[in-house]
Amino acid sequence: MGRCSFTARQVRAVIFLLRSVSLKLDRYIMKLFLMLKTLLALGLFAASIPAVWGQGDKYSETQVSFRNGETEIAASLYLPQKVEPFSAVVIVHGSGNSDRSNAWTLAYAKALAKRGIAVLYPDKRGAGASKGDWKTASFSDLAGDAIAGVELLRNDKRIDKAKIGLIGFSQGGHTIPLAASLSPQIAFSISISGSTVPILEQIADEIEMSAERAVLNPEQIITVREINQRALNYALTGKGWDEYKNLLDNAKNGSLKGHKIVEGFPATADHWFAQHIRTIGNYDPMLYWAKLSHPVLFVYGGQDTNIRVSKSISRIEKRLDPGKLDYTLMLFHKNGHTLFRDDLLDFMVRWIRDGN
Repeated sequence: MGRCSFTARQVRAVIFLLRSVSLKLDRYIMKLFLMLKTLLALGLFAASIPAVWGQGDKYSETQVSFRNGETEIAASLYLPQKVEPFSAVVIVHGSGNSDRSNAWTLAYAKALAKRGIAVLYPDKRGAGASKGDWKTASFSDLAGDAIAGVELLRNDKRIDKAKIGLIGFSQGGHTIPLAASLSPQIAFSISISGSTVPILEQIADEIEMSAERAVLNPEQIITVREINQRALNYALTGKGWDEYKNLLDNAKNGSLKGHKIVEGFPATADHWFAQHIRTIGNYDPMLYWAKLSHPVLFVYGGQDTNIRVSKSISRIEKRLDPGKLDYTLMLFHKNGHTLFRDDLLDFMVRWIRDGN
């Protein structure tokens, strides 16, 4: 049997021709990619194609820090033990108190470093060893943290300045389009399980999906939805606290007694949640995705129970112009919110290195 002699450029051309914003093609793209990976492993393509897989899993970890204004952010810098310069990513955390102990984001940081991508992996502001307070931070503050991380990488001679991007997880997918719209130095963006709806709508969706997971009946779900809406209205306007508190107390002592979902709502008027909502407002990430012109990769799990995946995908397809924004959309039907797949990581590395 003769050896096929394809150049790396020819193989990439095949992949690029099949790339599409249509969800109907995502499985075929992945199948083709995995087929090429297998053929490479079997030596059926010419050795002129640079290998991505099997380069060794060694990398170094260095503790670093950087500043966004007065806020110091602590981070780990993972550098592969291979030929420099490296393509690189800055990891952007999701909501809440997320730091380098987050098992989901840590798995990606290490897996990318093993595959030859440099990774700046910070503690979110106000979490871990980072200063500041995420509870009082706006999306502009979080975007500024990400941009400051990019600048740290740009000043490192081991990093390829033309191939530094952001990878946002969950609510981090809200943050990265704003950061990318503010910094032309960001070469690409990857959003994993990131909703594209306005943040208050996403909060409402997540609360409602939590009620669904708790197997509440339709009437109980309507009550939870109304409690959440009144909580948001109070947070935004400072009005309606008594009406909200009465509804919450009635639910706790009535149809929703003993259900954890109602215990998570603010019980006092000075709860930090109100200021947090006033700070972030009804931020809409799609306004910033639409401003970008660099390559973007959206990744979703079809079994996600934290975001309405179909709603986010619909917004992407209806509101982003594929003629302006070079985006790739991937849906893994059997995965959930915290999806992690080796085949996805292999694809991401090739996507990053080959100019997306």
